[in-house]
Amino acid sequence: MKAEKLYYLINFSVSFFFSLATVTYGVYAVRNAHLEAYELILIGTAMELSIFVTEVPTGIIADLYTRKGSILIGLLVMSVSIAIVGLFPTFTGIGLGMFCWGIGYSFVSGAQEAWLSDEVGESRANKAFIKGAQWQMTGGVLSIIPSIALAGIKPHLPFFIAAVFYVLLMLFLLVHMSEKGFIRSADNVKRGLYILPEGFWSRLKANHLMLIGIVTSICIAVTMETSMRFMPHVMLNLQDMPNILFLNYFTFGATSGSESSELVWFGIIEGGCYAAALLGTFFVGKLVNTESLRSISRALTFLTLLASFSALVFGTANGFLIALFSYWILIALEESMYPIRIGFVNRGVQSSERATLISIINQGTSFGEMTAGPIMATVSVIKSVSFALIASAGPSALASLLFAKSSFTSKGNED
Repeated sequence: MKAEKLYYLINFSVSFFFSLATVTYGVYAVRNAHLEAYELILIGTAMELSIFVTEVPTGIIADLYTRKGSILIGLLVMSVSIAIVGLFPTFTGIGLGMFCWGIGYSFVSGAQEAWLSDEVGESRANKAFIKGAQWQMTGGVLSIIPSIALAGIKPHLPFFIAAVFYVLLMLFLLVHMSEKGFIRSADNVKRGLYILPEGFWSRLKANHLMLIGIVTSICIAVTMETSMRFMPHVMLNLQDMPNILFLNYFTFGATSGSESSELVWFGIIEGGCYAAALLGTFFVGKLVNTESLRSISRALTFLTLLASFSALVFGTANGFLIALFSYWILIALEESMYPIRIGFVNRGVQSSERATLISIINQGTSFGEMTAGPIMATVSVIKSVSFALIASAGPSALASLLFAKSSFTSKGNED
């Protein structure tokens, strides 16, 4: 199988499996595990903490030894972690499962982009990143109805089915995934140790795009983490969520009308996120010239500014439909930005350092989400959830300013 097609398959499958398990996670966490708003965001913090701690070490493993092996390990860990979430519907159980999932994710993130770049080259890979994001959104959309149906039968069933699928994908890649473009350095350990910390700081001094990429990743992460973790609390506590009686047919009558309505509405919420993100990545792929740094910078300036505004609307929404559409737009923007944010920093990067440097960008995201968690949880307790959501919009506005600055400095220096 060609490298791009295999990359699309990985993006589609991982998204399908994770979405299958988590489409109704909000209902599972609030109704079955009885989690409070601050517990929801602290679980997210636990997951991001594990990503933050392991992103760079797993990136170094991928750079020194094998991209393929890193991806396979990640899928296995994801499988185990998702099963833990389904087995233990408590704050501790879900938190442990999400913490482990973050470790598995860190093995895959960076490694799959670095693998593709090695196999097909930077130029083709940068274009494939956008199409890969579209396949990712498609996988999420197609998992919606199966997830609702499975959760309607047993709340934990989607987690167990997803765990099995992760293992099947791992076995498929074990047989069909090649690694011809990866060249292992003869002095692996010495080079790997050079990347951190001395090598990393020297790269920062030489590559201002990497510094901007890290800071903006942190800023965007604060906005997204706050909105995503508080979303179940916001949606389930708005009094005007429509109760459509026929929705219980999606769960085969296994739940009451109100319970099935909540399950399906969360399916609609997630499905709308994926559909909007798919549309967003389509327009980004058509309108943004991925060969031009200036074009990428301008696009990111606009998208981050719009994300800040959407977060403000979501935080102040007093009606279900306003909250729903602003949340859809916010998620669509975040997903649309990711492939071109990778393209923003994936310029002139040496193959032997690529997975590590991309992992550092993802680590910046994890750092932003990890720090946002306890801070916004505290703000929500002292002030309100709405106030925390409004405050989280500020960092994305700052990211917009940084991308705007890079769009001017890149004039006349497109390479």
